[in-house]
Amino acid sequence: MIFNHVFLRRMLAGLLVLTCFAAPAYAKKHHHSSSDEVKSRSAPVEVKSPDESATLLKESSDEVSKYAYTLEELGAGSPIELRSVDGRRSLKLSMRNDEVITAAKLKLNYAWSPALIPELSHLKVLLNDELMTSLPLPHEGNNGHESDVQLDPSMFIDFNKLTLNLIAHYTRDCEDPMHSTLWANISNLSRLELTVRHLKLPNDLALLPAPFFDRLDNRKLTLPFIFPAQPGNDVLHAAGVVASWFGALSNYRGADFPILLNTLPKGNGVMLVAGSAAPAGLSLPAINGPSIAMISNPLNATAKLLVIMGRDANELDIAAQALTLGKATLTGGYVSVKQMENIPLRKPYDAPGWIPTDRPVHFAELAKQTDMQVEGITPDMIRVNFNLPPDVFPWRSDGVPLDLHYRYTPRPVPDRSTLNVNINNLFIKALPLASVPGRLEKKIKLPLLQDGQAVSSETVLIPHDNIFGQNQLQLHYFFDYTKQGSCKDVFLNNERGAIDQDSTIDFSSFPHYTALPNLGFFVNDGFPYTRMADLSETAVVMPDNVAPAEMETYLAVMGRMGRVTGYPAIRHVVISAASVEASADKDLILIGTAGNQPLLARWADKMHPLLEKGSHTLRLPGPFERLLSRWQDRDLEDAMHRAGDLITKGDGGLGALVAFESPLRNGRSVVAFTGDNPEQIATLAVSMSDPKILPHFQGDLVMQSGKRIEGFQMGPTYYVGHLPWWTALHWYLSRQPLALILFVGLAALLVAVTAFRFLRKLADQRLRK
Repeated sequence: MIFNHVFLRRMLAGLLVLTCFAAPAYAKKHHHSSSDEVKSRSAPVEVKSPDESATLLKESSDEVSKYAYTLEELGAGSPIELRSVDGRRSLKLSMRNDEVITAAKLKLNYAWSPALIPELSHLKVLLNDELMTSLPLPHEGNNGHESDVQLDPSMFIDFNKLTLNLIAHYTRDCEDPMHSTLWANISNLSRLELTVRHLKLPNDLALLPAPFFDRLDNRKLTLPFIFPAQPGNDVLHAAGVVASWFGALSNYRGADFPILLNTLPKGNGVMLVAGSAAPAGLSLPAINGPSIAMISNPLNATAKLLVIMGRDANELDIAAQALTLGKATLTGGYVSVKQMENIPLRKPYDAPGWIPTDRPVHFAELAKQTDMQVEGITPDMIRVNFNLPPDVFPWRSDGVPLDLHYRYTPRPVPDRSTLNVNINNLFIKALPLASVPGRLEKKIKLPLLQDGQAVSSETVLIPHDNIFGQNQLQLHYFFDYTKQGSCKDVFLNNERGAIDQDSTIDFSSFPHYTALPNLGFFVNDGFPYTRMADLSETAVVMPDNVAPAEMETYLAVMGRMGRVTGYPAIRHVVISAASVEASADKDLILIGTAGNQPLLARWADKMHPLLEKGSHTLRLPGPFERLLSRWQDRDLEDAMHRAGDLITKGDGGLGALVAFESPLRNGRSVVAFTGDNPEQIATLAVSMSDPKILPHFQGDLVMQSGKRIEGFQMGPTYYVGHLPWWTALHWYLSRQPLALILFVGLAALLVAVTAFRFLRKLADQRLRK
């Protein structure tokens, strides 16, 4: 018998709610639960409860959790403004497959126009298009009001839509449907509180990546990595491969990977075992080769452990590759895997997380059709996200061609309706929406029709200065409302707009070339390491006596690389300082403090010209360095002042992220994570995932002390990539005025000599005649 998934989820939720109501005395004793703390969207926090309800949570902490989301965390980037006689806004919320909601409450903060007629106006709250409540809008309290709206937990499914719908009227006679008094504002700090019960899942690898990662969970992924003993570099490599896979899965959510040694986590975790050792109190299956298992966590009945095993580090690596590449058939609680054969080599810039730069890219590759159509008189933006290698070089181009095909409800009369094209919140162009008087002269291609052409198409050139590694194309339909006159306005609300999936954006005419070091490229795009999606040109240099915090830094970096590329980092290498010469042809990532990373002292003079060897002291630049910085348009004086202020007045330990050209090979890059201690390095790595701090990661040196963080450009630059010879010549001369003068002088001299010889030859011919 096949059960409908939605029906089953609702049935379970209903049973759980009834179970809670079946103990009225106990519920009455503990009914004062509340919440007072919320994290950001990427990491909602469990709601803390007062002491008298803490007993309930403590007794069932493995089975019940409370979460809180603000509307901002659900996608409302600013307060929600509802306008017109029928204004609405919908927000999306997804739920994990191993959780069932048993209680839900929306704490709504809102204000409304004092001109509304209370008997005719109200605010509807809908969940998945089912009415939950209608909130009255009286004259009293219109400046600000808070209401608690109870949501039916049985109505929640995997993908949910929370809708706020304003029904507003300001007169009982003829009214203007778009009158300025028809409004309500809802704070995006309003909060949705959920109580969920965790379901106990079977030990089945077919569920992967769940429950360790659930695509329906928009929270930041926190997944501990467990090692039975201190791991070597070869075991860390396997862990890095797995971390990069989970980083790719978590994508925009971000990921943290705490390290546990011979200790089990309270929740889900990943364990890597090379040999027969296992954490105390845990029984593992017999290891007869590369294998993967899912077992229950003895500390939590609803949590699981993903165990990646091998008799040695080589077999462990085979198991990690089989897991991350999905080549093995994973089912049941335990599976043995074989050596991976013929893993294709990656090509430069072919990361699945980047759009191709060798051909036009159709919007069908970037977004679903359902996400590229809107409706209503004041529709939301259509957003198309895409990631791009940051070394695309569109110098002196007219712009990036965007071939846009779009459809819309024809305007009945000529008006000011437009399709506004923006990228990264910067306005590019407004495309007027034409009217079609009389009979409809063109067919409208809507999803329910089979044929017909797009109403309009336009090629828009996007200025290259507005494009970065991570981008969002924003297309906003503005439908003008034309008033017909008193008692003649009819609010049809039939406006529709869509972007065809045949629309393209094309970067194929641009070469790859950029200046380094650039820590903004590294933190946001993993560049230049992510140039190869499998990180085959990357080596990570770990300390000889690596601390858990340094392991966390390494896994955080690998997770971020996977997030950028969308592919596991199966071909990077993890080495010690003693073997760095063997990886001279690779880009290097150094992790460690000055006391346990020998390369920091060995390369101190090349690492940063203004840092004293073996310390965090700044060296005063000489006259030549000052003159050179001015020539290169770098404000060295300001950078020195800010760096010195951070070092002397910082409110915590010092961490530094330093980028420079590899001393082993020209054109290769080095990025070093260092600090006063391993914990400070890990703090710096965590800051890389904070959107509020990201803008500070720039230049070739980032320093962090407590809550203060600064980025500087102090050292020399170098270039990576290739340009056509004519573009390279133009680029070089544009940046070297003296060379340009010399080139023009030599060209003029060459022309003069050639002309002189030609005229001399003509004169000799005349004399002979």
